Amino acid sequence: MKQGLVSRILIAILALGVGLGIFIHNDRTLKKFFRETLGTRSALQMLQADIYALKGEILQNASFLYYSYDPLNRLITETEQTLQRLRNSPQLQLPLYSTCLRAVDGFFNSFENYSRKIQRFLTLNASLKNSIIYIPTLQLRAHTLFDGEDPHDRDTLLLLSRIDATIFLARNAQDTDFLSDLELYRRSLVEMIPKYQGKRRRLLTTYKKHLNQFLQGFADYTRTLQELLHDPLYQRIPQVIQLFQKRSGRELYALSQHGQILLLLYFFALALLFFFMIRSYQENLYLRRLKEELEEALMTDPLTHLGSRYAYRIRKKSLPKPVLFLINIDRFKYINEYYGTYVGDQTLAALAEKLRETVPPELGATLYRMGGDDFGLLFDKSDLPHPPIHYLKECYSRLRHTLIQAGDFQIELDYTLGASDQKGWLFETADMALKAAKSSPGTHYMFYKLEMDKRREIARNIQMLHRIREAIDTESLVPYFQPIYDRRLKRVTKFEALARIELDGSREVLHPYSFIHAATEAKLSGEITLKILRKTLEVAQNNPYDFSVNITPGNILDPDDREEILKLLQSHRNCARQIVFEILESEEFRDYEGITDFIRTVKRFGCRIAIDDFGSGYSNFEKILKLDIDLLKIDGGLIKKIDHDRHAELIVRTILEFAHHAGWRTVAEFVHSKAVYDKTSEMGFDMLQGYYLGKPAKSLQTEVIF
Repeated sequence: MKQGLVSRILIAILALGVGLGIFIHNDRTLKKFFRETLGTRSALQMLQADIYALKGEILQNASFLYYSYDPLNRLITETEQTLQRLRNSPQLQLPLYSTCLRAVDGFFNSFENYSRKIQRFLTLNASLKNSIIYIPTLQLRAHTLFDGEDPHDRDTLLLLSRIDATIFLARNAQDTDFLSDLELYRRSLVEMIPKYQGKRRRLLTTYKKHLNQFLQGFADYTRTLQELLHDPLYQRIPQVIQLFQKRSGRELYALSQHGQILLLLYFFALALLFFFMIRSYQENLYLRRLKEELEEALMTDPLTHLGSRYAYRIRKKSLPKPVLFLINIDRFKYINEYYGTYVGDQTLAALAEKLRETVPPELGATLYRMGGDDFGLLFDKSDLPHPPIHYLKECYSRLRHTLIQAGDFQIELDYTLGASDQKGWLFETADMALKAAKSSPGTHYMFYKLEMDKRREIARNIQMLHRIREAIDTESLVPYFQPIYDRRLKRVTKFEALARIELDGSREVLHPYSFIHAATEAKLSGEITLKILRKTLEVAQNNPYDFSVNITPGNILDPDDREEILKLLQSHRNCARQIVFEILESEEFRDYEGITDFIRTVKRFGCRIAIDDFGSGYSNFEKILKLDIDLLKIDGGLIKKIDHDRHAELIVRTILEFAHHAGWRTVAEFVHSKAVYDKTSEMGFDMLQGYYLGKPAKSLQTEVIF
């Protein structure tokens, strides 16, 4: 019996050991299975994320900005490493996963082809970048080699500016429609080259080479970019993941058959597997929905449910003779400011519905929201019974004085319309017509005409900005000094430093009215002010006169400009007291607190303050009184006609009386004749300034000849 008990115990122990061994073996097998399955699945998901990231990096590089290729190359390397890891995965080497391995191998081959396309895209991108960077440099150099006064040279410089502007637009729009214009410009350039010799010919030849390089590579570049962005490579990863999940499910089932004793563990593992499969399915659904939402957001404006700007560009290319009407709401910003942006959004949505009802059905037009409060109406004019201008008038007639219900408010809207049928520059020319209509009183719609084209003006502005930047860098931006005559002392006591740009060794001098607007738009006015102040301080060190320097409220309120002004005063403390800052009274003259702080700071250096152009339209007597100023310069527009305009005389006498009671000295500008001189002297101005007393000059002219 003992032997039987021992045998049963031994059998039980053996059974327990066998069961425990089976349990441990099954546990290790299952752990290995889940570890390898999760590792493979993570690698596949990482692969999917890398492919999406690659697409994003390609879009980043497509803008021609100075964007590093390192992230793109790193993603390619990581993707290749992930693929290699998958191909060498012990799990995928099993016969059960042979179809998965073949799918991974197929994806690997496709990715190699995709990677080669990326390298081609990067090569084209780098080549185009080189030309795009080099062409403006050549254009800048051309201004030093060609004579802007010579008609032939001026045409050449204008052609180079047009090429530069067109390349700029083509580059930003990534639109090959501009290549036809560039080809025409290239032919003109080829015809011009034989007319020159020496450095100018070599410059134009180099310019042509880079233009040819752009023309040859841009179409291939855009085509390669589109192939990369629309390659279905990333859609294959979910298929591989789904196939892998099916095979891993079979393996789990096979493992569970070997562990019938641990049925509960089997069901747990199966439930875990189902959980993974459901999560994967949910993730796939989420990605699919996200893709659909992104496509919807790209093609449809979410507020108005009209087509987007991107959808307009795609549609425009398919029309043989497209016409675009741009519809802009007049004074829409007032609606946002008065009612709030929520009502403004409701107004835009309601207008979209109104436009759907308003558009003549025979146009077969498509509506788009082009951005902000701009709407677009695109149609083809090929088979229309009337010219487009007829429908433009009809659209405005139907829309004018529209009552829109926006929430609890009824809002009356009016509109301005611009239209164009210039296929290559459809939106741009329609926008030119819209702006022309906006700037013409009593005009509510316009169809594009050639005289509205602002590209020449843009080219001239680009040319002028090159000149300004060159002047700042080469010291050809200099102060000219106009004497200011003290009427009581009967001598010149101070000078106003006026900015000038000297060209071609002072043979041509540019006055501020020809460049200050372009400089202000390009945010270069601060650099001009600082350079004139520095050079004026250098002159003041060796001359016993006071010097006025013009400064705008924008310069004062810009923290960088203000810091540099104070540094210059600090480094020239011995003559800083000779500086009078003339603050231009303009629309910017609003932040009195900031201007007061600046005045308080510079007066510690001994500087004085004048208000320039007082009476020009923004005068505020109450707030000017709060500023610690020393001089008041009356607007020259009033002074130059004071000898014959009673109204101007009355305004000036009022300002003089105001200045006298405030304790300020007064300066009359634009004293251009003896009659104006006599009148301003009789009225009691302290100081006089104008061409009658002395013109601006590079040197200090202290003698006044009447």
